[in-house]
Amino acid sequence: MLTERGRAPHLTEAPGGGWRLSGWASSRVVAGLTSRHVEASRLLQDLHPSATMVEAEQVHGSSIAVIAHAPPPAGMAGNTPTAVPGCDALLTHVAGVALGVRTADCLPLFFADPGRGAVGIAHVGWRGLVGHLPARVVAAFRHVYQTWPRELAVAIGPAIRACCYEVGPEFAGQFGPFVQERGARRTCDLVGVAVDQLRRCGVRTGQILDTGQCTACDVQRWYSLRQEGPATGRLTSLIMLRP
Repeated sequence: MLTERGRAPHLTEAPGGGWRLSGWASSRVVAGLTSRHVEASRLLQDLHPSATMVEAEQVHGSSIAVIAHAPPPAGMAGNTPTAVPGCDALLTHVAGVALGVRTADCLPLFFADPGRGAVGIAHVGWRGLVGHLPARVVAAFRHVYQTWPRELAVAIGPAIRACCYEVGPEFAGQFGPFVQERGARRTCDLVGVAVDQLRRCGVRTGQILDTGQCTACDVQRWYSLRQEGPATGRLTSLIMLRP
């Protein structure tokens, strides 16, 4: 289907459970996310049997790490999986390295430049949007891989949407038109903020693909911190270049 944010990528069930993200980027890129019933290790095996995983530590900031080398093979010390401290986004050009983030309402953003053989992923909450993390990832692709923004494909995974994300009055000062008041409810469209930041730095509208899934609306499928509290689980999103 078509939306104001471009084509919607397909979420198709992976053989061992979890979800594959298809209908975007290219056949060189494979991406997916877990469900409530599938662990990241199983999804990793489904993406590719020899894949290794690197995760962002996730500090609700706007720092980015570039993964230039593959971590040790699965089963060796230090790979359960490798966590990169102090960052919320990862980039790599190394085939077979799956980049991962964990979310339970925040946005998982998938990035791909198939032509130059580079992918990225970001964990983006409201603090990351204040720090312009989506735009910073686009700038990092340009700096590290010479990727023009118009060549990037971006997908937005399941996240809390404006229908469910109620906020305080301070959000209006940060996100302006993306905060709406209807009666006693004040909501913020974090996905809209992310898309706006991507467009402003040159990513084409048709290259921004949104799954349209609200984590808070469907807690049978996804985890939601807002709906379930801090003890809930986390979805793991992964992206990699095929070996």
